[in-house]
Amino acid sequence: MMGISEPVPSKLSKYTDDKGRDYFFDNAKFILILFVVLAHSIAPLKSAHDSAKAIWILLNSFHMSCFIFMSGYFAKSYIGKDGTVKYQRLFTYIMYYVFAQAAMTLFEYFVLGDKDIQISIFVPRPALWYLLSMILWFTVLPFVSKFKVPVVIIGAFMAGLLVGYDQKAGGFLSICRAVNHFPFFMAGYYFKKDWLFKYRNVWTRLLSLAVILSFLAFAFFKYDIIATRIIECSYNYKGAKLKLFTAAPVMWVNRLIFYIVAAILCAAFLTLVPRTKTFFTKFGSRTLQVYIIHRFLYFCETEYEWFKLPFFDNFGVYKMMAIAVIITFILSLKPFEYPFNWIAKIKIAPLLKQTDNRFIK
Repeated sequence: MMGISEPVPSKLSKYTDDKGRDYFFDNAKFILILFVVLAHSIAPLKSAHDSAKAIWILLNSFHMSCFIFMSGYFAKSYIGKDGTVKYQRLFTYIMYYVFAQAAMTLFEYFVLGDKDIQISIFVPRPALWYLLSMILWFTVLPFVSKFKVPVVIIGAFMAGLLVGYDQKAGGFLSICRAVNHFPFFMAGYYFKKDWLFKYRNVWTRLLSLAVILSFLAFAFFKYDIIATRIIECSYNYKGAKLKLFTAAPVMWVNRLIFYIVAAILCAAFLTLVPRTKTFFTKFGSRTLQVYIIHRFLYFCETEYEWFKLPFFDNFGVYKMMAIAVIITFILSLKPFEYPFNWIAKIKIAPLLKQTDNRFIK
């Protein structure tokens, strides 16, 4: 996602384009959006196929956490060196959310015929929790960033562990997911990419690959002990159908395990992402359009049960994954970017009575 990220300057032209945009982050973003589409495409198949469930568990254990980590990394430019806040970025995310929320609501109501759909700007349609969370995180960032780093990181993780006990935290403002993922956003905000590349070599990359494959194997053979609702981050502990640590005083351990696993998988993934330009690098700046548009196709897949077509009888999981890859590339094409560019051009300045350009860039 991160449709309004800014170029990251670098002295190494091998790793950046002529505008200073870092190939590494564009590569990572495209691969992650591909993982998002893959996870959604095989989700309806996971109840009948162990392989689909294992792949789904692996992808959902880190892909959004990693996306949000990078969102936090690019949020550095939201607050200027002189402490001013660039509200245009927050306003653009609000516009993205409003337009996407309206479009999805109308699509579900008129196209899919869901007459019982809850119409509310404060309860995001599926997948739009990320945009709403970005709005919330950018809103509180100027305040929390004033505290010392350990206080913010520890406080964010503690809030994530405790919010699961609140049975009212759920769909409204996507509070549960926003709080659960906030530690990754702030970790990215304080992160320096040199920390990753400092330890990146052939041995750490082999180790990272081994870690990812080991977790995939664990998810395949031991999926019955994994509480998938904890991975989704949208449920409180009571509604998460916990398999381990089910006593109230220790329910938070389930969230802690998720944090540890997600952090390890994120680090392993980022270690494997290519740093130089690839054939898909140029698509890394268009992940937001894929994230939102593919959701309409997913609605149709589940509503019309496309996954039950005879075509998917043999090797259905892998055929669906192949289709997901094709869809990701198609939705990454430039024509699908135009509506989002139009929305991004809506400026907040005319809406303010007193405009100071330092605050609205």
